[in-house]
Amino acid sequence: MTLPERRAELRTLVKELRWQNRLAVEVLPPDSYQLMQIELAELPREERRDAARWQVRDMLEFPVEQAVVDLFDVAPFGSDKRPLTYVVAARQEPLRERHGSLKEAELELEAIDVPEFALRNLADLFQQDERGTAILYLQEQGGLLTIAREGVHYLTRYLSSGMLDLLPYADGDFEALTEQLDSIVLELQRTFDYCESTFHLPMVSRLLVAQTEREIPAVITYLNDYLPTQVEAFGFDAVLEVPDGSEQVELNRHLLAIGGALRREGD
Repeated sequence: MTLPERRAELRTLVKELRWQNRLAVEVLPPDSYQLMQIELAELPREERRDAARWQVRDMLEFPVEQAVVDLFDVAPFGSDKRPLTYVVAARQEPLRERHGSLKEAELELEAIDVPEFALRNLADLFQQDERGTAILYLQEQGGLLTIAREGVHYLTRYLSSGMLDLLPYADGDFEALTEQLDSIVLELQRTFDYCESTFHLPMVSRLLVAQTEREIPAVITYLNDYLPTQVEAFGFDAVLEVPDGSEQVELNRHLLAIGGALRREGD
């Protein structure tokens, strides 16, 4: 779909739903930005962004002059160690295009977010999980694992395996399915281990798995058997009201948009 077609579709949708002049949060696609960890000296807040821009200039896939950058810190859990600093960098021009599309549709841009924080917002719904929550978001191609506790995003890991790797074996070839799931288990366990060693974060209370093409019960069963935490299918029951008749799998396909809509002021 071309940019004019996308803008026309958005204008039509906003008009039909009477959303004119509402606030909007844009969630960037995973392939439209870079996330990098850097080391920053103790600098005044107003100098940190310029220092970060200088540090990442050789890490970017495009000229730093074309970049918009932002920073966030993650402090180790229960420790007085210095926080780790991360930089998010994206090209200016696509961001301007997205802003222009919203403005043309008569929406007011409140913030531009990334999938890491959209999933963090969803994890915040599960406050009953005392040791935090992990969400595994399985898209068509690849997946995202986000680990959050007490409103803090600690880590997001991109997985190479997704729903298209699992669906061919969903209805019978359990051995082939488990081979695919073994690689997911390995990536998840490595991520949990890294999170514990780097951020001193104990194992989360639950891992919630959001499947986007269809629910494959064997995925939940297998992960629950081989991971040291409780594994369940992601669901909004008891944490969020959804339209009557909504199918969870359909909601899962729009999970990043829902997470973006849950963004709180100051995040």
